[in-house]
Amino acid sequence: MSELRGSRTEAHLREAFARESQTALRYLYFAQQADIEGRPDLAALFRVIAEGETGHALAILDLLADAGDPLTNEPIGETDDNLQSAVVGERNDAELYSEFAETARTEGFTEIADWMATVVRVEQQQLTRFVEAARHTGDAEPGSTSS
Repeated sequence: MSELRGSRTEAHLREAFARESQTALRYLYFAQQADIEGRPDLAALFRVIAEGETGHALAILDLLADAGDPLTNEPIGETDDNLQSAVVGERNDAELYSEFAETARTEGFTEIADWMATVVRVEQQQLTRFVEAARHTGDAEPGSTSS
């Protein structure tokens, strides 16, 4: 079998994973709006389709497992690998979102900057939880590999 990592097929799978994941969340957002508008039939439709899109994303992620996590490039598949990837991902997100908050503040989007700063705190809390879980599983240096 060919090597998936670095291939155009890997790039296509990464794009498909991002699209399916985002589509599922968009449809959940649309379902909430339909609920607010008193349209439960459409809310249910959006939720059912979102579930299908989530299934597609999970299947694509399974295909990508040999190439690594599409967000962190860390190995995934086994729970310990998944935990390591989660540590790296949360650390990366906290750093990235701090930059996003700074940019928003610089551009005068104070409300967005404040919201992003809150997200950074949540990401840091999630990181702490994953690091603690990794320590309990015996990973002495969780999140120490490069992404």
